[in-house]
Amino acid sequence: MILQLSKYSIFSLIIILILFAAGCSRQKKNDENSQYPLLPNFSYRSASGNEYSQKPLYEGVGVISFVATWCAPCRIEFIELDSLAKKHAGLLTYAVTYEPPEFYITLLESLKINVPIIKVDSAFFVSLGIQKLPTRLLIDHGKVVSQLVGAPSPPDSLFNALLQNALGIKPDTTTASK
Repeated sequence: MILQLSKYSIFSLIIILILFAAGCSRQKKNDENSQYPLLPNFSYRSASGNEYSQKPLYEGVGVISFVATWCAPCRIEFIELDSLAKKHAGLLTYAVTYEPPEFYITLLESLKINVPIIKVDSAFFVSLGIQKLPTRLLIDHGKVVSQLVGAPSPPDSLFNALLQNALGIKPDTTTASK
């Protein structure tokens, strides 16, 4: 009887371990996939009438900043976004808002910023989990690889390192050693 109970207990334990391991491996795959969520499909027009979609962001590297006119730190974000676009040729930069892009014309002209402002619906904010403004997303071939909430001051070194990596820029080690 004791021998039979032991065999049954061992068999049960093996089954439990197999099920646990299978569940853990599935969870790990989900974590790996959710670590870098895919940018959802979108197609929106800017105030200038240009159409923007996710397609170029699936083929390259870009930064999307979520902004609003009432958000004071968003003014800094515009300057940072414009600076990134000027510094890195080929980097796609978009400012997205739920407000009409016309609200931004005077602001952008006064700051001498040339960043497309795209009006999106609230579902776009929700699909990417945006809850605070400004929020900056780094997109690498369609995957959201980094999120920065709030205006970076001083510029966020981790975000910049991830951006340089996505663009294939090797870090400058000469200044780090000085």
